Amino acid sequence: MDELSFVHPVGMTAAMLDETATVVRELGRAAEAFAQRALEQEACRDRARPGTAVQHRHAHSATLWRLAESSLRARIAELEAASVL
Repeated sequence: MDELSFVHPVGMTAAMLDETATVVRELGRAAEAFAQRALEQEACRDRARPGTAVQHRHAHSATLWRLAESSLRARIAELEAASVL
């Protein structure tokens, strides 16, 4: 095996790890933004009069933002686990 064929796969692995780290970082930022949106919707829900359509709409929106955040955090965990292997 010559030197280039040995170095090339290692370089690709390092590049892939760097790309994964970038993706994880961006997904983390998006998850934080989703969490912030959920907090905002929860605050609106809490200010709304109980039992109204407005309260329900904010509660539903907060739930959707939390689900999106959870989905991103699960994907982040998958990517981080795969990069360790």
